[in-house]
Amino acid sequence: MLFVSIAATGIFELRWSGISIEDWWRNEQFWVIGGTSAHLFAVFQGLLKVLAGIDTNFTVTSKAADEDGDFAELYLFKWTALLIPPTTVLIVNLVGIVAGVSYAINSGYQSWGPLFGKLFFTLWVILHLYPFLKGLLGRQNRTPTIVIVWSILLASIFSLLWVRINPFMSDPNKISFANQCGINC
Repeated sequence: MLFVSIAATGIFELRWSGISIEDWWRNEQFWVIGGTSAHLFAVFQGLLKVLAGIDTNFTVTSKAADEDGDFAELYLFKWTALLIPPTTVLIVNLVGIVAGVSYAINSGYQSWGPLFGKLFFTLWVILHLYPFLKGLLGRQNRTPTIVIVWSILLASIFSLLWVRINPFMSDPNKISFANQCGINC
């Protein structure tokens, strides 16, 4: 209900201001894509500057330069590091759908209820990142291999950590923190 009320409030505010639902959705997609790529790196750059004193610079050049000009190498596809976090998020969510559905099939009827909520949020993330995915896959043979390799590696690490931690399952064989410390509940 909280998620629906937040979305409804946003939609009503945009309708009252004269902005269409399509513009609102594009804005949501922009913020999710930016938040998982450029904004994330901007936070790291800010932390490097504040904590370590490392200043990062970039050069603003004229976009009118031709391909054989002095700045031709600046127009190459070099910002692959920005593509890794959103690609990793997409891979984790796609693997999550497959793992969730297969777990529900193996576990029986009682596991389908929680699955629908998880599938809803997973599909919500994938729909927000759909323009990014479309652009990444639409670049036939131009997507850098390193992006795919790093994304799969990070997704595997996060998945293995999630399986190891697994905060939603209680293990009766584990001793609770209260029992370890000698606290009586």
